[in-house]
Amino acid sequence: MSVTPQDTAVQLPADFEDLFVQDFRSRFKPPSRLPLSVVVGSPPCDSLGSRCAGASLDVAVVAYATAHNDGKLDDIEVVDASLTPALAESVKNALQAMSKAATVSLSGDVESVPLVMEIGREENPDTVPAQRRVFRARVPRYDIPFRYASMPAAGVDARFPFTARLAGVGDSVALEFTVDAAGNVAMESVELVRATYRDFVSSVLNALGNTHFHPAYLGDCPVASRVTQRFFFSPPQ
Repeated sequence: MSVTPQDTAVQLPADFEDLFVQDFRSRFKPPSRLPLSVVVGSPPCDSLGSRCAGASLDVAVVAYATAHNDGKLDDIEVVDASLTPALAESVKNALQAMSKAATVSLSGDVESVPLVMEIGREENPDTVPAQRRVFRARVPRYDIPFRYASMPAAGVDARFPFTARLAGVGDSVALEFTVDAAGNVAMESVELVRATYRDFVSSVLNALGNTHFHPAYLGDCPVASRVTQRFFFSPPQ
C-alpha cells in the first residue's frame, strides 16, 4: 500500500505513510474469497503496449480521502479498479474505522491534506518494505497472448460542454477505467488522473457510459482489462 498527497507539491511528514499503513492494516479485513477477472499484460509487449506475450490477473483498489491534523479522514471515496467489490468495501470500512479512532494525525502547521492510497499487485513482493504490506494473495499467470481493450472506430462521443464553449476554454481529461469482458466501461472503476474543468470530466463520463469498447482478449477469450485514455478538447476558435 502506498499513501501519497494528491498534490505532488505537498510533502507528508517523514513517518506518516508508515504509521498510516500500520493503522490501516490493523483494521483491514481481507475478504475470505477474492474472485479476480481483470487481466493485465506481462512482457514482452509490442511497442504500443497493446499486445503482450502473456498476462496475469490483477487486484487493485485506489482510495481517496482528506486527512486532518486531528486524525480524522473525510471525503472517503474508493475506486474498484479490479472489479472486486468485497475488497473495495473492506478498504472503505478500514478507512472509516481509522477516521473514527483518529489515531494517525498530521504534524506541523498543515490542517489537512488530500491523500491517494493505492493497493495493488506487486511484481516483486519480497522487495516491498514490511511496513507497506497489507495482505498476500497468489495471482495466476498465463503464458497466452494477450490484447488490451480498444476504443471503437467511431471513438468516444464526448460533447464539448456548452458553458466551456461560451467561455472559450479547452481541456485535457485523462482517465483510467476498466472495460469488462462485454466491452462496457465499469463506472465504479473510473479514476480521474488529470483534468482542469469539471464540465469536461462530466462530458467524458457521460460518453463512456454509452460507449461499447472492443474488449481485451486472453487467447480467444474476451476478458476485462484496465485502460488509460486521454481526451482532448480544443478551445473553439
